[in-house]
Amino acid sequence: MNLLKDFKNPQLAKKLSGAIAETVGDRPFSIMEVCGGQTHTIYKYKLREMLPANLRLVSGPGCPVCVTPIEYIDKAVSLGLDHGARIITFGDLMRVPGTQMSLERAAAEGVDVQPVYSPFQALEAAKANPAKEVVFLGIGFETTLPGIGLVIQQAEKAGVKNFSVLLSAKRVPPVLKAVLSSGVAEIDGFITPGHVTAIIGTKAYDTLCASYSVPMAVGGFEPIDLLGAIHVLVGELTGNGSSNLNAYTRAVSHEGNLKAQQVIKQVFEERDDELRGLGIIPKAGYGIRAEFAQHDAGQRFDIVTDSHEPKGCICGEILCGIKEPVDCPLFGSICSPDAPVGSCMVSNEGACNAAYLFKD
Repeated sequence: MNLLKDFKNPQLAKKLSGAIAETVGDRPFSIMEVCGGQTHTIYKYKLREMLPANLRLVSGPGCPVCVTPIEYIDKAVSLGLDHGARIITFGDLMRVPGTQMSLERAAAEGVDVQPVYSPFQALEAAKANPAKEVVFLGIGFETTLPGIGLVIQQAEKAGVKNFSVLLSAKRVPPVLKAVLSSGVAEIDGFITPGHVTAIIGTKAYDTLCASYSVPMAVGGFEPIDLLGAIHVLVGELTGNGSSNLNAYTRAVSHEGNLKAQQVIKQVFEERDDELRGLGIIPKAGYGIRAEFAQHDAGQRFDIVTDSHEPKGCICGEILCGIKEPVDCPLFGSICSPDAPVGSCMVSNEGACNAAYLFKD
């Protein structure tokens, strides 16, 4: 297939939406797309409008910027303001509001903040400025973790002592388990994230499907990818199935990327961690192993924060699938992509950002 055309083919999309409607009939189902990139596609191409009214799509906690606790932003700002470190980060983290300010605002006040595309650029900056503490803001799910791990390994091997990572890395399977076990959001099936699952493999969801009797299907990021994932999911749901399915076979396997998994295992260890809106979840995050402690900014620096969420923001409930962006009293009024109040409005993977950009 032609990735630029065929996976956006409107005729094929119409056929798939018709097949979905025929399969669903009059039975109501709720399906959660986990990944923020999938959410963006759903809003951009108005896939909800192509589906029957009794089939509800719910945006989940798969946007890494959105689930990062506000305390993490406050710590990053403190590292620049109070410790004089150069802060290097992925660009979409710059505008996430902290309790007092965002990194963008901190940069305007003189903090050395540099957006980059790769963690390897942070290591090069540390090598070029050995007298300056350089901290990379390592956020994300399993997708970004192998690259961060490789950089830490390289820093250790090269003896770069002024490089460290402030880590906020999350694990998708425990997050989905928390959503399922909470019973708050009524979800019948999940579209699991394509890029994360390319790393961890579909095997990572086998136990969840069996334990909670819920079907899952890994999906890609184009309209046809997502409609295909929805189609196989509703087939499972109408047949009372709970299979762990792969609707993204061109990029994802059952075993995943074994080399990437090895790097993760070598550098990081699982730990209980906090996700915005979901609280502290057992084994939902990663910490840097003790043998790489000198590259762990959380251990190297004494960081004190007084963090709290902005008033009126319901990002937490949106991330849990309990509410929609339009349910937020701040949405589109005092909270917009140009002036975000909550994290869901900042990243282009955030549900509020997508809902705002592609609203009618």
